[in-house]
Amino acid sequence: MSRVWFVFDVESVGLHGEGYAVAWVVVDGAGREVEARREACPIGEARGYDSGRAWVETNCPPLPPTRSTPSEVRREFWAAWAKWKAQGAVMVVDCGWPVEARFLAACVDDARPAVRSGKAMAESPRDFGGPFPLHELTSLRYAVGLNTFEKTRGPTELPEHDPLADARLAARLLVEALRLRPGSG
Repeated sequence: MSRVWFVFDVESVGLHGEGYAVAWVVVDGAGREVEARREACPIGEARGYDSGRAWVETNCPPLPPTRSTPSEVRREFWAAWAKWKAQGAVMVVDCGWPVEARFLAACVDDARPAVRSGKAMAESPRDFGGPFPLHELTSLRYAVGLNTFEKTRGPTELPEHDPLADARLAARLLVEALRLRPGSG
């Protein structure tokens, strides 16, 4: 397990609203945290429905803004991903659809001025910079026979719906699942 894993989590305005916070944890094959970071903007800056905003208000902890807009949050995330991808990192999410998948698509679209203006699509320097494939922890846990929804949290993995806590939880569970693969030990 000598790989480096880039595990991230997004909080958005409901399942299909815009992401307003992202965090990532980079771990080595032994599960040692190499980098951890969270970026967030005021939730009012993100697009979404009233029902999504109400869900966030009820279920997500307040996050201190580090950026002014969702596009600034995505810019910081993409820069970190590009750095770690160049070093051979593999991207992993807990369950990629819909929140993280939409966030990644928005990251690519941010680099396409034509998309932002509503005109014909132009190629983006980010078109081929994303993860391929996007690995899902839930699928890996299922494949090695683990319960995909039973996730006991440690102290650094709280509170739930703080993207940094959620990314740390996913990183730990990833390393545990990787150890159960045939031929891994």
